[in-house]
Amino acid sequence: MKWLFVFLVLINLGLYGFSKLDTPPANINITQREINASQVRVVTGQLGKTSEPSSNPDSPPAALATEAPSPTPSPKPIATALPTPQATVQASAGTCWRWAGVTGEQIENARNKIKSLGLTASETSSGESTKVWVYMPPLDSLEIAKQKAQQLAEMGVTDYFVVNNGGRWQNAISLGIFSTREAGERHLAELKALGVKSAVVRDRDDTLKQASFNFKNISDAQAEKISKLPATFTGSVVRELKCK
Repeated sequence: MKWLFVFLVLINLGLYGFSKLDTPPANINITQREINASQVRVVTGQLGKTSEPSSNPDSPPAALATEAPSPTPSPKPIATALPTPQATVQASAGTCWRWAGVTGEQIENARNKIKSLGLTASETSSGESTKVWVYMPPLDSLEIAKQKAQQLAEMGVTDYFVVNNGGRWQNAISLGIFSTREAGERHLAELKALGVKSAVVRDRDDTLKQASFNFKNISDAQAEKISKLPATFTGSVVRELKCK
């Protein structure tokens, strides 16, 4: 029995030795595993810093990773506060009107009418100090005189009215009454410069006493009342003027 046991042991030892001799030893080239190992870097997320080389020689070389630089933010436009426009409040100063061509006994009635309307006016009349009159001689009809007056307005003449009182100077066009002949002649020269050709200057005629009334800062409601005055005072006219 002992020899049988020894014999089996020897057989096992022989099989073990034969298996070791039959298997070729593994040829491991350690240098191949360490090719470029010193260049391996592990990115930690911060630029300019690298980790130590990998301690595992079996791991393949890691590719270098580069973090893209953050784009530089564009500067935001600075909002500039614009000055707040201030509302310009311009109070209306009203309009200016002239009521002219009031003659003879109508003058006193016109003064009373102005007071009854609650208005204030400056009066210009041919009193005792009036010496000369600038006018255009009577025309053939009232219609022609009105047409001529319209032409005067288009030429820039502002102080005029058509005489329509049925008297000696019916259909004449008054262009102003002055206290001195020098003032009358000066006004006549201004009219000639505007293109008025038929105007003349004459001494004051007592039969044509006349007055005009100037109104300033008139509201629309007051202007409507003034515009209706010629309907009551024959021969008078009203017109809107530029305020001075």
